[in-house]
Amino acid sequence: MNPARAGGRRIEIAVTAVVHRRAYRVWALVALVLTLGAGPGSTVRLDNWEAYPLGPLDLSAEWRRYPPGRSTFKQPPAIVQDEGRRVLQLATLGEAMRIGRTLPIDPKATPWLVWEWKALVLPDGGDVRHARRNDQAGRVMVVFEGMKGLQYVWDTTAPVGTEARPDELELFQRVLVVVRSGPREVGRWLRERRNVFEDYRRLFDEAPPPIKLVGVESHSNDTNTRTSVRFGRLHFDAR
Repeated sequence: MNPARAGGRRIEIAVTAVVHRRAYRVWALVALVLTLGAGPGSTVRLDNWEAYPLGPLDLSAEWRRYPPGRSTFKQPPAIVQDEGRRVLQLATLGEAMRIGRTLPIDPKATPWLVWEWKALVLPDGGDVRHARRNDQAGRVMVVFEGMKGLQYVWDTTAPVGTEARPDELELFQRVLVVVRSGPREVGRWLRERRNVFEDYRRLFDEAPPPIKLVGVESHSNDTNTRTSVRFGRLHFDAR
């Protein structure tokens, strides 16, 4: 082989490799921006439904049930296809279902909690204002350091804006906030946005500590009925 030609080929291969590496880095950066948002720390993504296969959700990875329990769910949390994307489905029959991710989040830096949900079945007679009927198709739980929490719920009966403190004498203090109510929008995807920093400060009269866990829930144990809900995107935003 002509040495000049061989040398030129080696240079061409080396240049091609460099171009491919640079292209890979560019696409990796694009993927990172799409995942995390427009700037550093601007978005904290919580859902990762696309990382799981369709079917029962693996509860030994990022998402785990809380508090830990030995009983099995009658219908385990599952990844399902909905409008061309993978989402999480929770369905209950006379039981409480809670799964969450432990993730340190600074509510001052990213105060806005944004999520998508679609209620499919509301618990008959559920009402956040009554301890014996305190069931909801969907809840989003935010747990802070210091044993306090906020829960944003889709109630069957109580009007939007209702705030309830069902465990005032317990060590763990929580406030349930109704953001959706009734069957009118069942079966539709809805997007919610709440300023968790301001909600916590208003409800507990103090600046919020760091967030340590975010969970999604569905409850039918008090009313002994059934529920079904789906969750899509779930993240914290800076603004």
